[in-house]
Amino acid sequence: MRSPAVILLLLATVLAGAGPMTSQSLAAFTAENLRDACDNLVLAVRGISPISQEDPGAMLCLGYIAGWVQAMERVPDRAFCLPPPEQSLPGDLADLIVTYVDGHPDRAPAPAYEVVEETFLDAFPCDPEASEPAEDEEP
Repeated sequence: MRSPAVILLLLATVLAGAGPMTSQSLAAFTAENLRDACDNLVLAVRGISPISQEDPGAMLCLGYIAGWVQAMERVPDRAFCLPPPEQSLPGDLADLIVTYVDGHPDRAPAPAYEVVEETFLDAFPCDPEASEPAEDEEP
């Protein structure tokens, strides 16, 4: 597995060929675009077909998810709680996103970032009781 820095560098390289990203082009990157980019990666995760490290879609998918996860780690009070990195590999997260988009085709034209958040809210809701001390524990 590549480090997140390498994945983000690959993402930047892929996107550099597409021109500068603007708020309009970011909003134009839909859940369907992300789902399609993640397709070959998910087939590999599911053991259906091998993947090449030169697959631009898989690299875009990995980079998008890795960047999104790292950005969300800095957001306080978010409504989803990802498991530790060793339990939530980018390929597994891609599988969740593809499954979510396939199960919610009406969300395919929505911005990818919205649907990624919906996917994680659905898959990893925070347990509010987990952060509260038990009644017999000192705060």
